[in-house]
Amino acid sequence: MKFLLTNQSVENHTISALPYEGMSLKSVGLWNLLLEGSEILKTSKEFFSITDGYLKNFNKNLEDIHGQTESALESIKNNWPPSENITGSFSSVIIDKLNDEVVVCNDAIGIYPLYVLKDGKKIYISNSIILLGIVSAAEFDKAGVFQRCVGPEYSNIGSRTILKNCKRLLPGEYSKYDHKGRKIKSVFDNTLFQDIKPLESCKNIHLDYWRLFKKEIDYCLSGTRDVNIALSGGLDSRIVLGAIPDNKHIKCITYGDQENYETIIASRLASIKDADFQSFSNYELHFPPLNVLRSHVIANESVNLGSWLEVLENIKVDGREPLLLGDMTEVLNARNIKKYSSKKFREQNFLNYYLFKKKYHFTKSSEERFESWKESILIQHARWYNENRFSQFDFTINPEEIKEALYSDLDEVFERIRAHKLPFKELYDELFSWLSHSRIPMGKQILICNSKFKSYSPPMSLAVMRMASKIHPGLRLGGRLMDKMYSEIEELRKLRIPTSQAPLIPQNYPNLLKYPMWGIRSKIDNYLINQMVKKKKVSGRYRLFKSMNWAAIYQNPEMEDHLRSYFNNNHLGNVVFQNILNQAVARKELIQWPFANMDILNISSLNLEMDIIKKNSLI
Repeated sequence: MKFLLTNQSVENHTISALPYEGMSLKSVGLWNLLLEGSEILKTSKEFFSITDGYLKNFNKNLEDIHGQTESALESIKNNWPPSENITGSFSSVIIDKLNDEVVVCNDAIGIYPLYVLKDGKKIYISNSIILLGIVSAAEFDKAGVFQRCVGPEYSNIGSRTILKNCKRLLPGEYSKYDHKGRKIKSVFDNTLFQDIKPLESCKNIHLDYWRLFKKEIDYCLSGTRDVNIALSGGLDSRIVLGAIPDNKHIKCITYGDQENYETIIASRLASIKDADFQSFSNYELHFPPLNVLRSHVIANESVNLGSWLEVLENIKVDGREPLLLGDMTEVLNARNIKKYSSKKFREQNFLNYYLFKKKYHFTKSSEERFESWKESILIQHARWYNENRFSQFDFTINPEEIKEALYSDLDEVFERIRAHKLPFKELYDELFSWLSHSRIPMGKQILICNSKFKSYSPPMSLAVMRMASKIHPGLRLGGRLMDKMYSEIEELRKLRIPTSQAPLIPQNYPNLLKYPMWGIRSKIDNYLINQMVKKKKVSGRYRLFKSMNWAAIYQNPEMEDHLRSYFNNNHLGNVVFQNILNQAVARKELIQWPFANMDILNISSLNLEMDIIKKNSLI
């Protein structure tokens, strides 16, 4: 549900020009508010507020649903970072009735976007870049557009957006503005990774985590009986499933053919919890018709993985029920600690670390090591910034300005990491991944579902992430924490059926059996893929167990026509489009192994965002 708050006058013809239904204009003190659906505006004695996601106060009774949110808003309005009793996954705008000051803030990861555009004394605050672009008539930011078209994430970095003078709130940011657009205050939440427990004192920390996580789920779902869950069959989503109280009516949903191994696993998990189960499969929606892609770009600005279109285009829902998703940070298995999580490391060190449980070694952080790590990240990103890519765009690009913007934007993220004063060098990669990869491209999985659901990720909530980041990484790595949870927690012991990664071997079986099976399955899959590419035979076997068939997805006979339609009005450049088309055809013909088309969908969605803004702009 979109909104835009501004200190500028908004004419009625502005509303009629917007590509949304049910948009209304309200006066909120001295501010003007465009609003899609009046239910998102909450009023108390002292303030108006709009929150994406959910925000709760653990000090309020579970039954006091209104009090949980209102007291949490009152608390964060005056105190930042939030106190230990405040939780949720959220972005919030709070308008003080007394002095017409506005607070904008989001949680420590920041998956729900908030944008602030300042142009002199003009200020616009919104959760929609399209709405903000139309109303403000801002010019496009070339560096922001370029970032959306290149790897490694095909996303903006730091606070940058595709609009000039427009910033997205950084993770954990709290800023206050007066009615004249002046920034009064800006502070950050740096409470992740604080007070990391020594490894020897973590004996029962998995039980402490589970108690908190169940409490989080209880508060997240307070006031609702029906709850949906995106159930992949993996370990993180089944942790969410296990924590849902038995008195809820659970509806499990997933994407993929009913005969896929992952779908079968998810179905078995649902039956254990006596939950409803639905799976959705429509390969054509990975390259959807223009009207379908355009409608989702307008609705949520978060098209990233076509698999979610398989669900959203086919599921029937009554109202916007809660939908719970798993953890996009992979904190419990520390997958983003690169030093110990690579495939090469796992293969070479299986016996020492996975079987004999050798202790992981961590390097004490220092300023010199931090600077060296920063340089490595800059190099990884800068390799995408070359003359070949600069020359693809129709608009004039100053390479030095685009590169300088990259360094400046990465430095914003680096400074957020520096402020946490991490004790170990290895944690730099993990937090960087949370504040970039988890925050935007992975977070889009949550945002795209918001068009039909109230979409939440409790594992990424403020309280849960604070506690999870306190768990020593030496316990989280190598599945050690997960193993303890699935072997000692009764609600999870019921869900110990095999995963798709290590098929046939139940989760509670020894690593001596699980991980070799994982490796065998992986090697067989790689062999089958190589044979398919070598023989250029799409109908060949591509997995040991049936799974999503990307080779078949690229055989969509309308793929090329649909791709052309996304660029009927090309705001990026013919070379940009031609490269996308050539890549899609190469994958179709198995010249390249056809990976997920997230790169193609992201660039296509960007072009449509720009087209919608340009077509509807009032200037």
